[in-house]
Amino acid sequence: MAKFDCVLFDFDGTVADTSEGIYEGIRYGIRMEGMPQPSPEDMKTFIGPPLNEGFRNHFPDASDEQIEMMIIHYRAKYSVSGYYKFKLYDGMEELLLTLRENGIRTGIATSKPQVFMDHIAKTCDLEKYFDVIVGAEADKLDSGKKEIIEKAFNTLKPFGCEKPLMVGDTKYDILGANNAGVSSVAVTFGFGSVDEMIVAGANYVVKNCEEIKDIVLG
Repeated sequence: MAKFDCVLFDFDGTVADTSEGIYEGIRYGIRMEGMPQPSPEDMKTFIGPPLNEGFRNHFPDASDEQIEMMIIHYRAKYSVSGYYKFKLYDGMEELLLTLRENGIRTGIATSKPQVFMDHIAKTCDLEKYFDVIVGAEADKLDSGKKEIIEKAFNTLKPFGCEKPLMVGDTKYDILGANNAGVSSVAVTFGFGSVDEMIVAGANYVVKNCEEIKDIVLG
Protein backbone atom coordinates (compact mmCIF):
# COMPACT_ATOMS: atom_id res chain seq x y z
CA MET A 1 0.00 0.00 0.00
CA ALA A 2 1.33 3.43 -0.96
CA LYS A 3 2.52 5.63 1.87
CA PHE A 4 1.19 8.77 0.13
CA ASP A 5 -1.82 9.17 -2.14
CA CYS A 6 -0.85 12.39 -3.87
CA VAL A 7 2.49 13.97 -4.72
CA LEU A 8 3.04 17.66 -5.41
CA PHE A 9 6.16 18.75 -7.28
CA ASP A 10 7.90 22.07 -7.55
CA PHE A 11 8.68 22.70 -11.23
CA ASP A 12 11.96 24.63 -11.62
CA GLY A 13 14.80 22.44 -10.43
CA THR A 14 12.56 19.54 -9.43
CA VAL A 15 10.55 18.34 -12.41
CA ALA A 16 12.72 20.07 -14.98
CA ASP A 17 16.01 21.86 -15.47
CA THR A 18 14.69 25.26 -16.49
CA SER A 19 17.90 27.17 -15.89
CA GLU A 20 18.64 28.15 -19.50
CA GLY A 21 15.50 30.23 -19.98
CA ILE A 22 15.44 31.64 -16.45
CA TYR A 23 19.09 32.68 -16.45
CA GLU A 24 18.68 34.25 -19.87
CA GLY A 25 15.79 36.36 -18.58
CA ILE A 26 17.48 37.32 -15.32
CA ARG A 27 20.69 38.41 -17.03
CA TYR A 28 18.64 40.42 -19.51
CA GLY A 29 16.74 42.18 -16.73
CA ILE A 30 19.95 42.99 -14.88
CA ARG A 31 21.67 44.22 -18.03
CA MET A 32 18.75 46.49 -18.92
CA GLU A 33 19.12 48.23 -15.57
CA GLY A 34 22.90 48.51 -15.84
CA MET A 35 23.64 46.30 -12.83
CA PRO A 36 26.67 43.98 -12.48
CA GLN A 37 26.04 40.40 -13.54
CA PRO A 38 26.09 37.70 -10.80
CA SER A 39 28.52 34.80 -10.97
CA PRO A 40 27.30 31.48 -12.39
CA GLU A 41 27.12 30.09 -8.85
CA ASP A 42 25.10 33.05 -7.57
CA MET A 43 22.65 32.69 -10.45
CA LYS A 44 21.36 29.47 -8.91
CA THR A 45 19.93 31.36 -5.95
CA PHE A 46 17.46 33.18 -8.18
CA ILE A 47 15.51 29.95 -8.66
CA GLY A 48 13.22 29.16 -5.77
CA PRO A 49 12.29 32.42 -4.03
CA PRO A 50 9.88 35.00 -5.48
CA LEU A 51 11.60 37.14 -8.11
CA ASN A 52 11.58 40.33 -6.07
CA GLU A 53 13.34 38.52 -3.23
CA GLY A 54 15.95 37.08 -5.58
CA PHE A 55 16.77 40.47 -7.11
CA ARG A 56 16.72 42.20 -3.73
CA ASN A 57 19.11 39.65 -2.22
CA HIS A 58 21.65 40.40 -4.94
CA PHE A 59 21.07 44.14 -5.16
CA PRO A 60 20.27 45.33 -1.62
CA ASP A 61 21.05 48.95 -2.51
CA ALA A 62 18.81 49.05 -5.58
CA SER A 63 15.67 51.18 -5.43
CA ASP A 64 12.23 49.56 -5.46
CA GLU A 65 11.75 50.97 -8.95
CA GLN A 66 14.95 49.32 -10.21
CA ILE A 67 13.92 45.98 -8.72
CA GLU A 68 10.50 46.28 -10.33
CA MET A 69 12.02 47.16 -13.70
CA MET A 70 14.38 44.16 -13.58
CA ILE A 71 11.37 41.93 -12.97
CA ILE A 72 9.46 43.53 -15.85
CA HIS A 73 12.40 43.06 -18.22
CA TYR A 74 12.82 39.47 -17.05
CA ARG A 75 9.20 38.58 -17.67
CA ALA A 76 9.20 40.23 -21.08
CA LYS A 77 12.22 38.17 -22.15
CA TYR A 78 11.02 34.94 -20.52
CA SER A 79 7.55 35.16 -22.05
CA VAL A 80 9.03 35.33 -25.54
CA SER A 81 11.94 32.92 -25.53
CA GLY A 82 12.50 31.46 -22.08
CA TYR A 83 9.53 29.50 -20.83
CA TYR A 84 9.90 26.56 -23.21
CA LYS A 85 13.67 26.12 -22.66
CA PHE A 86 13.71 23.21 -20.24
CA LYS A 87 14.24 19.47 -20.06
CA LEU A 88 12.80 16.92 -17.66
CA TYR A 89 15.32 15.47 -15.25
CA ASP A 90 16.51 11.91 -15.81
CA GLY A 91 13.88 9.43 -14.70
CA MET A 92 11.18 12.06 -14.11
CA GLU A 93 8.86 10.99 -16.91
CA GLU A 94 9.09 7.35 -15.81
CA LEU A 95 8.42 8.37 -12.20
CA LEU A 96 5.34 10.40 -13.06
CA LEU A 97 3.88 7.69 -15.27
CA THR A 98 4.56 5.03 -12.63
CA LEU A 99 2.84 7.06 -9.92
CA ARG A 100 -0.24 7.57 -12.08
CA GLU A 101 -0.32 3.89 -13.03
CA ASN A 102 -0.44 3.12 -9.30
CA GLY A 103 -3.36 5.47 -8.67
CA ILE A 104 -1.28 8.25 -7.12
CA ARG A 105 -2.55 11.74 -7.93
CA THR A 106 0.14 14.18 -9.04
CA GLY A 107 0.35 17.94 -9.22
CA ILE A 108 2.66 20.90 -9.66
CA ALA A 109 2.91 23.55 -6.94
CA THR A 110 5.29 26.26 -8.12
CA SER A 111 6.01 29.92 -7.48
CA LYS A 112 6.32 30.42 -11.24
CA PRO A 113 3.45 32.62 -12.47
CA GLN A 114 0.35 30.66 -13.45
CA VAL A 115 0.32 32.25 -16.89
CA PHE A 116 3.76 30.78 -17.66
CA MET A 117 2.80 27.36 -16.31
CA ASP A 118 -0.33 27.39 -18.49
CA HIS A 119 1.82 28.12 -21.56
CA ILE A 120 4.28 25.38 -20.64
CA ALA A 121 1.54 22.84 -19.93
CA LYS A 122 -0.17 23.42 -23.27
CA THR A 123 2.99 23.73 -25.37
CA CYS A 124 4.80 20.76 -23.86
CA ASP A 125 1.84 18.48 -23.06
CA LEU A 126 2.51 18.40 -19.30
CA GLU A 127 -1.14 17.73 -18.56
CA LYS A 128 -0.63 14.04 -19.31
CA TYR A 129 1.58 13.82 -16.21
CA PHE A 130 -0.34 15.97 -13.71
CA ASP A 131 -3.87 16.18 -12.33
CA VAL A 132 -3.42 19.81 -11.28
CA ILE A 133 -0.91 22.54 -12.11
CA VAL A 134 -0.85 25.46 -9.68
CA GLY A 135 1.38 28.50 -10.04
CA ALA A 136 1.35 31.95 -8.50
CA GLU A 137 -1.57 34.18 -9.44
CA ALA A 138 -0.81 37.54 -11.06
CA ASP A 139 -1.84 39.50 -7.96
CA LYS A 140 0.04 37.19 -5.57
CA LEU A 141 3.41 36.64 -7.23
CA ASP A 142 5.26 37.39 -4.01
CA SER A 143 3.18 35.11 -1.80
CA GLY A 144 4.76 32.22 0.04
CA LYS A 145 4.83 28.59 -1.06
CA LYS A 146 2.41 27.53 1.69
CA GLU A 147 -0.60 29.03 -0.10
CA ILE A 148 0.33 27.43 -3.41
CA ILE A 149 0.79 23.99 -1.85
CA GLU A 150 -2.53 24.29 -0.01
CA LYS A 151 -4.34 25.28 -3.19
CA ALA A 152 -2.92 22.33 -5.12
CA PHE A 153 -3.72 19.87 -2.33
CA ASN A 154 -7.24 21.22 -1.85
CA THR A 155 -7.86 20.74 -5.56
CA LEU A 156 -6.92 17.07 -5.21
CA LYS A 157 -8.90 16.40 -2.02
CA PRO A 158 -12.18 15.69 -3.86
CA PHE A 159 -10.37 12.78 -5.54
CA GLY A 160 -9.83 11.14 -2.16
CA CYS A 161 -6.34 12.47 -1.50
CA GLU A 162 -5.57 12.65 2.21
CA LYS A 163 -1.84 11.91 2.46
CA PRO A 164 0.11 14.49 0.43
CA LEU A 165 3.83 14.72 -0.21
CA MET A 166 5.67 17.79 -1.49
CA VAL A 167 8.84 17.35 -3.57
CA GLY A 168 11.14 20.33 -4.04
CA ASP A 169 14.69 21.54 -4.47
CA THR A 170 14.87 24.63 -2.23
CA LYS A 171 14.23 25.58 1.39
CA TYR A 172 11.16 27.50 0.20
CA ASP A 173 9.52 24.24 -0.88
CA ILE A 174 10.34 22.56 2.44
CA LEU A 175 9.25 25.50 4.58
CA GLY A 176 6.06 25.85 2.55
CA ALA A 177 5.27 22.17 3.02
CA ASN A 178 5.95 22.34 6.74
CA ASN A 179 3.70 25.37 7.13
CA ALA A 180 0.97 23.60 5.19
CA GLY A 181 1.30 20.47 7.31
CA VAL A 182 2.59 18.39 4.40
CA SER A 183 5.49 15.91 4.41
CA SER A 184 8.40 16.89 2.17
CA VAL A 185 11.16 15.46 0.00
CA ALA A 186 14.32 17.42 -0.80
CA VAL A 187 15.96 16.54 -4.11
CA THR A 188 19.69 17.05 -4.47
CA PHE A 189 19.70 17.43 -8.27
CA GLY A 190 18.05 20.87 -8.34
CA PHE A 191 19.23 24.40 -7.62
CA GLY A 192 18.89 24.74 -3.86
CA SER A 193 21.21 24.04 -0.95
CA VAL A 194 20.79 20.57 0.53
CA ASP A 195 22.01 21.81 3.91
CA GLU A 196 19.38 24.56 3.91
CA MET A 197 16.63 22.05 3.07
CA ILE A 198 17.73 19.77 5.89
CA VAL A 199 17.76 22.68 8.34
CA ALA A 200 14.32 23.68 7.05
CA GLY A 201 13.03 20.27 8.12
CA ALA A 202 12.85 18.04 5.03
CA ASN A 203 11.43 14.62 5.92
CA TYR A 204 13.41 12.89 3.18
CA VAL A 205 16.45 13.68 1.06
CA VAL A 206 16.89 11.91 -2.29
CA LYS A 207 19.41 11.94 -5.10
CA ASN A 208 17.24 10.58 -7.93
CA CYS A 209 13.70 9.85 -9.08
CA GLU A 210 13.88 6.17 -8.19
CA GLU A 211 14.22 7.09 -4.54
CA ILE A 212 11.12 9.29 -4.76
CA LYS A 213 9.18 6.33 -6.15
CA ASP A 214 10.36 4.12 -3.28
CA ILE A 215 9.23 6.69 -0.70
CA VAL A 216 5.77 7.12 -2.22
CA LEU A 217 4.98 3.50 -2.99
CA GLY A 218 6.61 2.19 0.18
